[in-house]
Amino acid sequence: MRYEHLVQINDLDRPDLPELGRAALWRGLVARAERPALFDATVDATRELGRDGGRLEREVTRGASTMREVVTLRPGRSIEIGISAGTDFAGSALTIAIEEPAPRALFLRFTYELGGPAEPVEEAEQRVLRQAYYHANLELVRRIRAMAAGAGEAPAGADTDAGRDLRLRHAGAR
Repeated sequence: MRYEHLVQINDLDRPDLPELGRAALWRGLVARAERPALFDATVDATRELGRDGGRLEREVTRGASTMREVVTLRPGRSIEIGISAGTDFAGSALTIAIEEPAPRALFLRFTYELGGPAEPVEEAEQRVLRQAYYHANLELVRRIRAMAAGAGEAPAGADTDAGRDLRLRHAGAR
């Protein structure tokens, strides 16, 4: 299964909404890559296994499951998170790319690729999974905005006021 969608970061037609700069957006994505528990309440623990330039290897534990991930940072452009196949998981990849079709018109493109026997085959199951990804990505953007606004780094699941007035628009899905 492949799922891709955009989240609009800045709405240039809404001068009443605070803009998020590309550098702040990138810092938020790096924070998401380096400290996933700040952005995902299901993460119980993370253990870094190694770093080499823009590549980070880690183990992420959620409940009884521990998965090995490789995070590739392409500075200012994208991050890719590859999750290795395990005994009960076929593996997956998530790419989060910054797009700027016009100056200050920032978007994040999220591309998920799932494969193997664990791939959802029922359309209803795929729809539920796509919705879960979409809402998690909106929350990621809200948390990056909160960090950029100086609201700190509260753990995922904590209630923050930053970005409450921001209208995040689902700009398209494939």
